[in-house]
Amino acid sequence: MACKGSGVQIPSAPLSIMKKFLNETKELLLSQGLIAILAIIQVRVVATNLGPEIYGNIGVYLGFIGISFRLLSSRNSDLVLMNFNHTNKNFIKSALKFEVLLGSFSLLFVLSIFYLYYQFIPSYLWLYFLSRVLFNVLEVFKGVYTNLGNMKMYSLLESSSNILRFILVVSFVLNQSTIESFFYALGIHQLIVSLIVLIILLKNSNSEGERTSFIEYIKLSKNNFYKIRTDQAVGLIPIHLDVVIIGYFANYYSAGIYRIAKKLVDPINSIIVAFSPWILNKINSEKKYNFKNLTINILIPTSTIIVSGYYFFGKNLIRIIAGDGFINSYNPMLILLIGYISYYLTFWTRHFLLLNNLILKHTKGRIINLVIFIITSPFLISSYGYNGIAIAISLSILIQKIYELFIYLTSRNIENNI
Repeated sequence: MACKGSGVQIPSAPLSIMKKFLNETKELLLSQGLIAILAIIQVRVVATNLGPEIYGNIGVYLGFIGISFRLLSSRNSDLVLMNFNHTNKNFIKSALKFEVLLGSFSLLFVLSIFYLYYQFIPSYLWLYFLSRVLFNVLEVFKGVYTNLGNMKMYSLLESSSNILRFILVVSFVLNQSTIESFFYALGIHQLIVSLIVLIILLKNSNSEGERTSFIEYIKLSKNNFYKIRTDQAVGLIPIHLDVVIIGYFANYYSAGIYRIAKKLVDPINSIIVAFSPWILNKINSEKKYNFKNLTINILIPTSTIIVSGYYFFGKNLIRIIAGDGFINSYNPMLILLIGYISYYLTFWTRHFLLLNNLILKHTKGRIINLVIFIITSPFLISSYGYNGIAIAISLSILIQKIYELFIYLTSRNIENNI
């Protein structure tokens, strides 16, 4: 509406904010929406063809592999983004070498874990392991294109990568319903995407400008690398070892039931992933970005729709996606939903802390999360099985996000009083 006589135009704030938000994030939302749909279809194909026990076994393997590689590489796209703020030199080639080196250390780590836990390594995992080393270069791509604000290219690669993975996994599993087929498909996917990313980034690295040597890049990255690694390390156990823990304290069937519940709420994480590069770019360029408007006008309304959808249509969703054999996933799915929605409503706190040199506060929040998870999960699993680990996860997330929100509000008040 217009304020008559004042000469000032007052827009319809909520609609204006929503329209601007959708316009700026449409590529990311479409990309992650497509990824979520493909992931759900892929879950149906894999779960129904392999069954709860093998599906749970896959989850345990992926848990070990995920924590091994993400321990050194998760969120290194943030490291690349922050490095752009500290140098004008071209460091893309050095960043690529750095990520491959970290991937090599991760390979040694995962091999050690498998030998210690299983005393052997299945032959079908070798392609997946080796291709995962090269797959680390994706973090450099994400950092470069987040810095450029090129969400279209970012989304295009994300969508193409997930479409390729979907095609490979579905075709391999339908052709031969074995765990071997699943991991061969993932290995080929990682190899192809890594080569595409390398071609794109090496082309960008040919631009004019002084280059950063590998040693210079390590010195440039050292401080922020340790902060990001510490932050990520304490958050990896609940994220990647939850399926492993339920498999250990219960059985592979329970792991399969829980994993379906987790997969069905993962689209919420896809939305967060879609928003993350956009909000990082916003905070980086607008030092006093208004998170209140984002939360009230976008996050709360959409979270209400999401919760209602899961509550009223959750059982039908499970039957459609995974079949009646996984219907017990409904309760752990709703329990996990509590934690995921609390994270969704406050996902931006992590990015605010990162870009305001407060990432160690986020690390403390993750330590709180980890301690609560470690203390509660064994007791809750023994009493409630797959529902118990869902309670442990949601409780840990909820308390972590309350702490981060408190830190954000405190830092804002201090800033306003200066």
